[in-house]
Amino acid sequence: MKALPLVVVMLLVASPVLGAVGPTDGSSRSPALDGATHAQVESPSNETIHVLDIPSSELVRSTVEAHHVDLGPSLDFSALRAGGRIQTGASLERIESASDDSTRQQLILDELNGIEQRAIALQSAQRSVIERFNDDNLTARELLIELARIDAEARALNERRVALRDVTSRTSDFSISSGRLAALERELDTFTGPVRTHAVAVMTGEADAARFSVRTSETGVVLSVVADGEYVREAYRADLRDRDQRTVTYEEALDIVAENYPTIYSSRTAQNGTNVISAGDSHRVRINYNYGQLTAYVDTGSGRVFKESQTRPLRSISTTATATGVRDGLALTVDRTYPGGPLRIQLNESETGDPVDANVTIGLEASQESTLLGHTGSDGTLWTVSPSAPYTVTVIKGNSAVVLTADPTPTPTLAANPTDTENDTSPTVTSTPTESIESPGPSRTVPQGAPGDSPTVGSPTVG
Repeated sequence: MKALPLVVVMLLVASPVLGAVGPTDGSSRSPALDGATHAQVESPSNETIHVLDIPSSELVRSTVEAHHVDLGPSLDFSALRAGGRIQTGASLERIESASDDSTRQQLILDELNGIEQRAIALQSAQRSVIERFNDDNLTARELLIELARIDAEARALNERRVALRDVTSRTSDFSISSGRLAALERELDTFTGPVRTHAVAVMTGEADAARFSVRTSETGVVLSVVADGEYVREAYRADLRDRDQRTVTYEEALDIVAENYPTIYSSRTAQNGTNVISAGDSHRVRINYNYGQLTAYVDTGSGRVFKESQTRPLRSISTTATATGVRDGLALTVDRTYPGGPLRIQLNESETGDPVDANVTIGLEASQESTLLGHTGSDGTLWTVSPSAPYTVTVIKGNSAVVLTADPTPTPTLAANPTDTENDTSPTVTSTPTESIESPGPSRTVPQGAPGDSPTVGSPTVG
């Protein structure tokens, strides 16, 4: 499918909201309290913002856990940052103090080879961390710490890559292929993400405690969090890569992203809304749109989106997949969403509609154990990330209590990923997952064309 003209896409998708068409289970379940009110669920809208996710048939583990400042990892991250700066400084000093141009050039190449080798080692490290988590040899907290460490090292290696590029530009009669440097940057991108970055901020005390959703397959991981008024998500699927082939062009990559994310593509901003950087065995497509930002990586061999990060302001998120319970003068509304998606909890007085501030707990229905989420605040609203299995939300205000049991909605998986078209969110899968809740190369800027126009591609620039 070619990137659709704006007017056509807008006819297909009028406005992006969360949710997907599918039946909801309103059957009676064992409530956490006697007399609990069960969900009265409206039919969700078919207009969705698609996400890269793990099909339920390939899901191994899923969990939602709270994380907070942690002295041990905090010291580790500080040491990683300091060590990276020291090593980069030492490398540059050796290069700058080389006795002759030949030695200087060889030192630059040695350093670049070292970064490339370390990138290969990070691939193995990330795969091992996911496998250990799946085998229950790592907790979700430990998994997040290890992924954050890998993220921190990858960022340090990229800073060294940039420093080597700069010192190369100051070296007479010597150059390194910009394609090689850009391919290395794309490879290091594989190990970084905004959720991992926020996890570091939480553990080092730079950000407040937050609840993180973790979902894994044999070789993939999906992370999400609600933080600083935004829903932040990242996903990586190693099974969607084919490193032996390089057949997808950057124009085709843009078409692939347009097909997979029709709502996002149709609402991209007018100026510099879309940027494509092609290097190595992937294309990075970044889209700034009216409701957030998407960064999608398309594999040049498989032609599939294998990595994604999304950031969306909470104020832009809406859904018609609501569940509502009323009791004891309290009206509890849950704007249901897909596993790991942004879940909104709203508490109001049932008669006046005034917002109510009260503590909220959530627990998996199967376990009957609840965890304190926080309180709804003066606006009666609390945001979190959705579990992957049926859950119960409980609110107690004085002598009043309301309990609501609901299901996650089907995941709006990528439109053009053939194996991801299933919308089954059942927790029963082949690998029996566990669910818990606990405390640069060529770069093209593609402007949005006039209605009915195909996107245009700008002149390439080297980053």
